[in-house]
Formats: sequence, C-alpha cells, structure tokens
Amino acid sequence: MLISLSFTLDFVEQDLISDVSDHGRRVAYIAARIGRRLNLNDRDLFDLISYALLHDNGITAARMFGPRSLLEIEQIRQHCIQGEKNVRFFPFFHPVPNVILYHNEYCDGSGFFGRRGNEIPLYSRVIALSDFTAIQYVSGKSPEEILDTVKRESRKFDPGLTDLFFELGANVEFWLSMSSMFVGEALSLLIPQVKREFSYCDIRKISQIFSCIIDEKSPFTGAHSRGISEKTGILCRHYGYDEQTYWKMRIAADLHDLGKIMVPNSILDKPGSLTPAEISVVQSHPFYTRKALEVISGFEDITNWAANHHEKLNGTGYPYGFTRERLDFNSRMLACIDIYQALTEDRPYRVGMSHGQAVGIMRNMARMDLIEPSIVEDISRTFRDEGGKQPAELKCAT
Repeated sequence: MLISLSFTLDFVEQDLISDVSDHGRRVAYIAARIGRRLNLNDRDLFDLISYALLHDNGITAARMFGPRSLLEIEQIRQHCIQGEKNVRFFPFFHPVPNVILYHNEYCDGSGFFGRRGNEIPLYSRVIALSDFTAIQYVSGKSPEEILDTVKRESRKFDPGLTDLFFELGANVEFWLSMSSMFVGEALSLLIPQVKREFSYCDIRKISQIFSCIIDEKSPFTGAHSRGISEKTGILCRHYGYDEQTYWKMRIAADLHDLGKIMVPNSILDKPGSLTPAEISVVQSHPFYTRKALEVISGFEDITNWAANHHEKLNGTGYPYGFTRERLDFNSRMLACIDIYQALTEDRPYRVGMSHGQAVGIMRNMARMDLIEPSIVEDISRTFRDEGGKQPAELKCAT
C-alpha cells in the first residue's frame, strides 16, 4: 500500500519539476541499502524505508514558492514542517519524532534547524545522505562524480554512514539498480517481509496523509477530499453501517481523487474554460485512482467506491461509462457526496452554493437518471440537520 501510494508523490514532483521521476523510491532504495549495512532488524528497516518513501510528502507546501528544480524544493523549509505534520499518525512499528522534520539537516549544523551530529535522528541522517545522492544522480552525474561530491561534502554527513555508502558505491550493481528501469523492483526486494494486522481504522491514518497531499496540490481543491470524507462519515452513521464498512468508506472518500495528483496543476489551476483535450486529462483521474489502489490487497471494495465517483446511472459518466448495473449503493453514495461537496464548497473563483441550491441541482440530476434519487433526499435531510459538522469518529476495534 505504501509503495503504491508513495508512487503518486513522484507525480507531484514531476508536476513541479518536469524532468524528475522516481525520487521517493530512489531515496528509499539507497536508505534501505544503507539500513541493511547497519544490520537493522526487520521492523526498524521497514520503518526506515517508510520514512524514506514519505520524506517529501510535504512537497505540495512548496508549490506556492514556484520552485524550478528538485534542489530548490529541498531548500524550502516548509516542506519539512508540513511533512512532519502529515506523518504524525502514520502507524510505524517504532515511531521516531522529527525524522521528516530533520531530513534536510546536516551534521555540520548547516540545515534549516541548525541541528548537529547525533542531535539529528539516525533515520534522518540516512535519508539526508540518500536524498543528496538521489539529487546528484538525477542531475546526470556519474557514480564516480557522485562519490567525489559526497567526499568533498563529507562534513555534512555522518562519517559512519558515508563509510558504508562508499562501500556500496564501489559496486556497479548498486548504481544500476538505482535506474528508473530497476529501482522499483530493487526496492520491493529490500522491504522486509514482516506481517502486521491493521484494522481499516488504522489504515485510515495512512489514507489521511494522502488526502492532505491531494487537497494541498491546488488551491482549487482546497479541503475537498477532507470535506467528502467528513460527509461520508455522516451518511454512513445515518445508514447505520458497521465499523468496518464505515472506515472503508472513509478511506475511499480520502483517496477518491488520488488520481488528480497525476493531473498537471496547469490544468487544475486554469481559471478559464478547459479545452476538449484538457477535459480529457481531467476525466482520466478516476482511472489513475483505480490503478493506484487496485494492487492493494484488501482494497477491492475501496477501489471500486473511490474510482466510480464520476460514473452515472445512465452510463454517461467517466472514465468507464458504467451503468447502474455496475454501480453498487456505496459507489452511488460517494458520487452524490462528491457532487454536493463540489457545489457547496468555496473555490478561489466562486462562493459555494447554499444547501438548498445544491440539493435543487442534484434533484434535477436525479430526474435525468444521473444519480440515485433516494441518496439525494437523504443528503437533503441529513446534511441540513448536521449543518456540515464533522462526524464523531468511531473507536477502532480492539
């Protein structure tokens, strides 16, 4: 799940920096190779890889600064601060405070926060060296040039880690496995095969991270995913759903727009009308949502609910043109909530509609056989009564 979702972070970076790809996985691969040399146990190695995959999860905070290169992003302090906030509920085996916050700290104190040596968590020190190497690699430097650069900048890095890095870098295989062709497979082979049971309530801690990333991608998305997740919780409570289905629906709502990460901001942020070609790009996002989620075991229902949110009962929706026969009740519900949220939320270019105005439009859509009439009426009653309040969270099963 983490690899699948973190893969989408690469698309955020590619949107900001068109010639960068696989950065997160490359950093995680280098960190994993160093972690193996440190003889970390399986759980600690799993945590290190997780931190490395998520190290730039706050990258959308850099969007407002308009960076033009990966190096410029790394020099924006806010992405460390936001990234640390995003992962505070991630279910690591052994959480370590400030790993993401300090992942750009250097041992000589030249980082954002002036931390030195052992003041910086070990995982942060590993990620800093891995991140530096990955940036050098994507800039087109040869292995020899990268090793020379690390040697010249050695004051920045933990001496013990650089010794391990030089041992790894002496082998051609280390660099070949780092290429875009092989890095995904190489990383998968390095991840320890540890088993851990999670409830869907626990898993939602991960989906919320990506919900924040999705919403932060563009000022036009605002708090869209979070608003839909809150309203989905309200309707699930209204329908009396059991705890497992409740949390699966919240996860689906968090991730329904995951595919929008693949849509360029030049299109998402466009103030005027979209061209037919741009509309096609926007309409591709539920397809990408499905592709990102369908590889995750146990996400079969979640994938369908999330990816079907733009389908219509009469088959005129997208991207698959599914009809009512393929759309279960929960898919229909998420589609209706998505419409209601889009109509009632403020956007940079307009003020959101009132509850009554939004319901009126949705009733007309129901008459056109686009969305489920009974759900529209439940939204009319329930959201009017709730007044948009966030639902009380259910407790995870023990």
